Amino acid sequence: MSSPSPTVVRRGPRWFTWLTPLVLSLALVACSESEFDPRNPARGPGSAAGDGSAVSTGEFVGGTDALPAALPVEPPQGSAVPDCGAECLTFCDAQNLENPVHQGLCTSLWGVGLEPQPIYANEACRRLFVDVVGRFPTRGEVNRSCAGKSWDEVVNALLDSEAFVEGNQRWWADKFLYNTRALSIERIYDMDALVGKLYRGQVAYDHFAAIASAHPVLTRRHDTAGDRAEALFHLFMGRPPLGSERSDLARLYALWTNGYYDHPTLGMRLSDAYIRYRCVDDEGQIDPNSRGECTSILYGYNELILSPDVRADGEDGQMWSGLLRADEWEKLQIPGRLLARQQAFWETAVDQVIQRYLGYDLGTMVPEVRQALVRHLLRYNGDIRAVHHAILTSVAYLQTARGLTDTDHRWTFGPLKQVDAEVWLDSIKHTLDYDLSRCDHRISDPRDLLNADSISAIALLESSDWEMRDDGEDVRRDYSDLARNLGGCPANEVGGRFKIVSILTTATQLNFVNQVCDPAGARGDGAAIEGLLPPDVHPDAAVTPALAQSILEHQIERFYGRPMTDDERAMATTHGDTCERALCRAAEFARPSCFALLSSSEMLFY
Repeated sequence: MSSPSPTVVRRGPRWFTWLTPLVLSLALVACSESEFDPRNPARGPGSAAGDGSAVSTGEFVGGTDALPAALPVEPPQGSAVPDCGAECLTFCDAQNLENPVHQGLCTSLWGVGLEPQPIYANEACRRLFVDVVGRFPTRGEVNRSCAGKSWDEVVNALLDSEAFVEGNQRWWADKFLYNTRALSIERIYDMDALVGKLYRGQVAYDHFAAIASAHPVLTRRHDTAGDRAEALFHLFMGRPPLGSERSDLARLYALWTNGYYDHPTLGMRLSDAYIRYRCVDDEGQIDPNSRGECTSILYGYNELILSPDVRADGEDGQMWSGLLRADEWEKLQIPGRLLARQQAFWETAVDQVIQRYLGYDLGTMVPEVRQALVRHLLRYNGDIRAVHHAILTSVAYLQTARGLTDTDHRWTFGPLKQVDAEVWLDSIKHTLDYDLSRCDHRISDPRDLLNADSISAIALLESSDWEMRDDGEDVRRDYSDLARNLGGCPANEVGGRFKIVSILTTATQLNFVNQVCDPAGARGDGAAIEGLLPPDVHPDAAVTPALAQSILEHQIERFYGRPMTDDERAMATTHGDTCERALCRAAEFARPSCFALLSSSEMLFY
């Protein structure tokens, strides 16, 4: 069990009526703890969420809209939201658009004479792969995943993949700031599993928010009731609370406090949330003089008081949150349920997805888009995948970011974003089959498990995404050290993930690319030359202009997932001719070419 059985504290004769059922309850807890599984250590309120059934059918409309041509009127100038008159409204109503983004955007795009920027098929597939799978695709993957299929089919297939779930688990890990010294590893795994249910369509978004509002991953991460209320607002309302909102909601967090428990199976002392019984008298009855300290009145009258019993341990009468019953967990989730009643809660949910995929706040620029997406989300019972599908199949997403546009309206050209450190590293690792380990967002510092000196702790670490070194003394840190220098794989000790283009990050990236490509051919520890050359080309083959084209084309298709351009072909011919006169070998051409391609902006922005 994660904690020794609490000692019985005698509070008065009325407590004896509770003794038998509660002792049986504690016995069941102890039995459950004795079955600790290091491959699945999740324990918390998320484990009971969802019954395996789907929130919705998952058959989202809007992915097959026929996009109209713009109304033949003079397009608006400047960057202000265009004024859609009667002709514009009539035009948009006649289009029968099903995608909520198109429904909201029509009156600021086609209906006022603006045209989107057409996108290249390879550009669209590459963008989708990064956003959903989490790495750049090769040309072969582009052809297999996207060629010959409707865009709706492509999006649905990737949204059904585990890569989509894992990417969102990492995104929420950044939001909750997972850290195994500040939080119990059992609770982190539990929240991670709950996020997985959310993105498999097994838990509605409002239900997820309710559980998260009372989950120890949130309550233990912050010190005071006010801090917890503020964190909840940031997570689900997208802003800090007003003073009145913070103080009112803090009353519903008055019962939470922070503590530690000794995990006998892991052999570790873990941080976790505890319940401190407040607003009750010595007999465990509600105290009329202090009950207001546990009552929110801003969203109606909502009282949150728990009665102590024999589970309360020690002089302070606190209870470890691992002993909470299902009905008590549900009661503690009042804060999340209150926020979910607000329109701004649902607007924030769609705004966050918009920002992730488009890189700008379309919902604020064109409020009709936000409103249509909220209706769409509610239509599918809070299945957050509906919003992802709508945006990924929309014209706002499927526009090119290349070239010039005649308008200042941001929604008339495509998104251009910087990749996360993990996307960059995973792309190089996958494309070249380069020997690189991984990090695990659920375990911020593996040393804590290594130092526990228990079989279960080592088994948990070995079942994670961390990779043990051959000597068994530590995990491999080649990936995590590099990723953390670039802002990824955060330990969340103080801050979290960051993205930046600076001298330091550029030097770090160039140093790694130099290690991988070994352009001088002197290191001997770079990527295998076979991955840099077309099939059947020997490393010692003499370079000709034709072979130089073949080598560069092979690498561009693997790294960029697209065909070689005419300019690139001409460049390869020029360098191939120079190499032919200098008697270059294929390997001597391929390695510098690898360095040039992997260090370009096309590997950092998409």
